[in-house]
Amino acid sequence: MHNSTYGRTALLFALCAAFGGACKTAHAQAADGPTTVCVTEQAAQQPQTLVVVPSGTVFATDNSGKANSTGHAAPAQAIVTTETITLTHMQPCMVADASSVVSHTRHWLREKVRPHNGLVLHAVGEVSGNGVDTDMGDEDASLRDLIHSGALSVSINRTVQDPVFLQESDADLPDAGDGVDTSASRDATSDLPSQRHAH
Repeated sequence: MHNSTYGRTALLFALCAAFGGACKTAHAQAADGPTTVCVTEQAAQQPQTLVVVPSGTVFATDNSGKANSTGHAAPAQAIVTTETITLTHMQPCMVADASSVVSHTRHWLREKVRPHNGLVLHAVGEVSGNGVDTDMGDEDASLRDLIHSGALSVSINRTVQDPVFLQESDADLPDAGDGVDTSASRDATSDLPSQRHAH
């Protein structure tokens, strides 16, 4: 199974190199997982590039909580990876299992995140306790830099469901650039499915 998946992925990247812009579309159609996580081409330029994206990484739409033309909050959605993946210079994109994320505080209300043309979610942090740790102080500095620069994104291949419900409050959200102490939430237990059924 893994060999055939590797073979399809290798063939896909060869085709992407030959045809350029059709890469993301072709990869999404060939993928077996519900999501495809990618690091930007610029961030993956160095041959020694090795990006470990941990289980529990949260990706969300950029319009969370922003009002649209009707004055209502624009629809926002988020997913969380439920497996750890490694991206490299040779393999800057990889399929990953994921669950949807529901947080009323962050206006992520979709229990099912469906694929749409042009829908890209960007990494915003990781699930920690009852909320999202956007500081990610427990992770490597290079991963934090990639996330804060918007270099990690995810596209949806098929409907993501099995939602993780966050119970955070407004007090858990970072102040405008000042941040909040997230040590208490980091010490709490995550409710990720992959951590409830640890190998």
